[in-house]
Amino acid sequence: MIKMIDVVVIGAGPAGSVCGYLLKKAGMNCVIVDYATFPREKICGGGLTPKAYELLQDLMPELHYDYQSVNHFKLMLDGEVLCEVDLDKALRMVRRKDFDNKLLQRFLAVGGVIFKDSFSHFEKQKDGKIEVALKSGKRLTCDYLIGADGANSQVRKQLIGHHSVNTLWMEQYVAKGANEFIFEFSRHYKNGYYYSFPNIDWDIVGAGGAYASSGEIRSLLDQKKIREMIPVNDSVLRGAFISVDTVKSSENHIILIGDAGGFANKLTYEGLYYAIATGRNACKAIVEGVDFVTANREMFRKKRKEIYIMRFFYSRFGLWLMKVGAYCPKLIKKAFEMNY
Repeated sequence: MIKMIDVVVIGAGPAGSVCGYLLKKAGMNCVIVDYATFPREKICGGGLTPKAYELLQDLMPELHYDYQSVNHFKLMLDGEVLCEVDLDKALRMVRRKDFDNKLLQRFLAVGGVIFKDSFSHFEKQKDGKIEVALKSGKRLTCDYLIGADGANSQVRKQLIGHHSVNTLWMEQYVAKGANEFIFEFSRHYKNGYYYSFPNIDWDIVGAGGAYASSGEIRSLLDQKKIREMIPVNDSVLRGAFISVDTVKSSENHIILIGDAGGFANKLTYEGLYYAIATGRNACKAIVEGVDFVTANREMFRKKRKEIYIMRFFYSRFGLWLMKVGAYCPKLIKKAFEMNY
């Protein structure tokens, strides 16, 4: 039994590592629990938007990481190129295996501790503290428990019960091509798109969407002939879920951040900015002694707004409007930059 830990964070991804780092910098006694051995692979396009890397620079000014800058993107609809746009601020493409490890190492560098273990369950104590049981049998007593354990969060599962994880994405690493993003939308699949993202050593091709099955996504990718592309690093087609149902915890001292709280962008499914921002907001709530709903109010407001934007954009009328709007690339560029 380890007692008097201020905060236990479940999950050492970007949300958990950033939150843990900020808590340690603020003088809090904080540990992170994760079963993975870092560096570890992570299914993700790996794009840092300008607001993501600018926020990260403010929070971790000493952090250095490798990335490839990309500012050209191609917008497509059902195989037709609608327009091509150059952005004013480039996106930074990172290798998630290395980037996530860099964030975790910053947490360790300021005195943080990581337990290689898995979350089992938590119990609320009469004195208000939280006892966290790990699968190894270890038990931790803390004032705050933070669920940063991704779309399949076990902390969230115990807290609110069944939760719909309703988007599946599948991708593969292939040999490098043009240094551009490709987003291809379609009227034939729901709330999703095909993508090709350049990265440092390879390109990432994939697709996904709401309520899609692995068979449907594989069929779509077969149409894009990704099996004819040259795979790198012995990569195979892999999948991961993204939850876009945002959750407000019913317990002030149990906080869900990043994908565990359903904070991915509901239109693009980008999640790194929201992982970093909600990690910061969780730290603010704990250090300032306010509830997370208050500290994260702007983010919850943004998620509500995104629901309506998503429903409109992915409607047949919304996709038609995108096609019409593509005749004015400046309008597409502005809409893209507003989302990123």
